Amino acid sequence: MKVIEHCYSLETKWIDVVAEAMGGTVDGNFIKGDNETYTGTHFVLVMEERISAMLIDVSYKETVLLKYKNDLKRFVGLYFYITNHNIDFILDKETAVVGKFDYNLTIIDSALETEYAVNKGTGTYVICIFMDKTALKEYMDKVPRLKTVSKDVFNAEKNTIISMGRMSTESSILLNDFRKLSYDSFLFELYFRGLVYNLIGDYLDQLLEKKIIIGKVIGDDVKSIIASKALLLKSIEGIFPGIEFLAEQVHMSPSKYKKLFTKITGFSPGTFFSDSKLEHAKELLETGQYTVSEVSDKLNYANISYFAKRFSSKYGIFPKEYQSQL
Repeated sequence: MKVIEHCYSLETKWIDVVAEAMGGTVDGNFIKGDNETYTGTHFVLVMEERISAMLIDVSYKETVLLKYKNDLKRFVGLYFYITNHNIDFILDKETAVVGKFDYNLTIIDSALETEYAVNKGTGTYVICIFMDKTALKEYMDKVPRLKTVSKDVFNAEKNTIISMGRMSTESSILLNDFRKLSYDSFLFELYFRGLVYNLIGDYLDQLLEKKIIIGKVIGDDVKSIIASKALLLKSIEGIFPGIEFLAEQVHMSPSKYKKLFTKITGFSPGTFFSDSKLEHAKELLETGQYTVSEVSDKLNYANISYFAKRFSSKYGIFPKEYQSQL
């Protein structure tokens, strides 16, 4: 597996780091590449003094391990993904696969070194937003509810900023609409700026709906929670395994496990499991190969009435009605 390292420091510019690591031709704020590793486009823009953003629109011709190392510990990365294949996220010195990319929005403190294993044939479209922690704190302080916790959120001795979840429907629409814009458009940079600020705003809106957990996190913690998420997804057709069992699998106390899982994913283990089960139920209904009763049985719901109630609560429509509209 080819290894590509991105090393960021005070002395480097984002565009130079990417061009050196990935190869390609720099043309203004664009890097256009077509080599043995990938084909595609990067676009890098300094939005303002403390905020930069990068678009990655590439297809990989070979399997690679992407490593990101930062001497800069002062920023937070917001990553919004669209990809045609799973990407293996790795947070460890070893190159072992620890979890599948079942999320498409990650928020990561630059103090954490990250790695991604990308398979040949994978196409990725990513908007990366790099914000100085002081800038993100100023945004949060404008929202009264977030201001009450922002001091602890950005206290490096108390907290590590890390979150892995799903982007909102609004963010997904913003990305898909922006993808229609040609790179040759004279409005490209203007619309890109608008996209980035809208994504930041939508992320802050999402924070209002989540419980913010203050706590330190090391790489092994993240690795364990990703592995636990993978275990839950493999168990999706059964019943919830229970906190005690899940904590034991990753060698944590139940209280630490539940706190870290909620901090990193934004959901408690039970909520993550039940929501994922409902998403899988929706996918099964969409295939047209199962009746509502069969889906209920396949996913081990207590009875069809309970399944219908949970489905309606999440999607605002009963499963039978939803299936009839497909």
